[in-house]
Amino acid sequence: MGDRLSNKVALVTGAAQGIGAAIAQAMAAEGARVIAADRNLAGCQALAAESGIAALALDVTNESDWAAAADHIASTFGSLSILVNNAGVELVKPMTEHSLADWRGLMAVNVDGLFLGCRTMQPLLAASGAASVVNISSIAGLVGYPDQLAYNTSKGAVRHMTKSLAIEWASHALTIRCNSIHPGCIRTPMLEMAVEGWVREGSIPAEDPWAAVASLCPLNLVGSPQDIGMGAVYLAGDEARFVTGIELVIDGGWVAR
Repeated sequence: MGDRLSNKVALVTGAAQGIGAAIAQAMAAEGARVIAADRNLAGCQALAAESGIAALALDVTNESDWAAAADHIASTFGSLSILVNNAGVELVKPMTEHSLADWRGLMAVNVDGLFLGCRTMQPLLAASGAASVVNISSIAGLVGYPDQLAYNTSKGAVRHMTKSLAIEWASHALTIRCNSIHPGCIRTPMLEMAVEGWVREGSIPAEDPWAAVASLCPLNLVGSPQDIGMGAVYLAGDEARFVTGIELVIDGGWVAR
C-alpha cells in the first residue's frame, strides 16, 4: 500500500463495477478513506468487503440522495478531499431512434449527476483546503462516433463543465482543482456487452474478438480499468497540485491518429 492519498477522503460514484470500482480500489491502496457510491448498493458492499471501502447508496440523478450523502460524509468523515464523478450510462443506436425519454434519461445521469455532485459537495471540498474533482468523460467527448449522439454529447458536456468549474473555483479562490479523464477502449462490463453485439452483427470476428478490438488501438492493446484508476490517483493527489482544467486522455493513442 502507498501513501499518495493518505489523510484524504474520496467519494467515487458509479463504483459498483468497472472503472469506478478500479478507481475506488486504487485510491484506497494509496491511503485514502474511500466511499464507493452507486445505485447498486450490493455491488459497493461487495467491493467494501474486499477492500475496506465504505459503501453508500446513491442515485446521482436524485438531488435528495446527494444531500444525504453530503450529510453522511460530514458526520462520518468530517471532510471530503476528492470527488470522482464516474457514474454514467451509454446509448448506442441511430439518432432517429433516440426517443426524448432516452435522451433525457442519459443526460440525467451523465450531465445532471455531475452538476448535482459538484454543487452539493462544493462546501465540503472547499473546507478540506486542497480538494480535487475528477470527472470521467470519454474519448467520445473529444471526437464523434456514429450511433452515439446522446452519449457523445453528454461526454462533451462533461469535458466543458470540467473546464468551466476549474476556472470558476479558481476565480473565487476556492482550493478545488477540477480535471477530466477521457478513457478509450477499456475492458469493462459495458464494453464487453458492446463487443458481444459487434460479434453478433459481424463487425468483428467471433474468434478472438478482443484481438480485433485491440488492433484498432495504436498500442495494439485493450486498456484495463486499473489504467484509469492510476490516472485518477495522480489527478487526485498533491503531485497534481498545479493541474486544473485539463483532459487526461488514457486511450493507447486512439485519438492521436
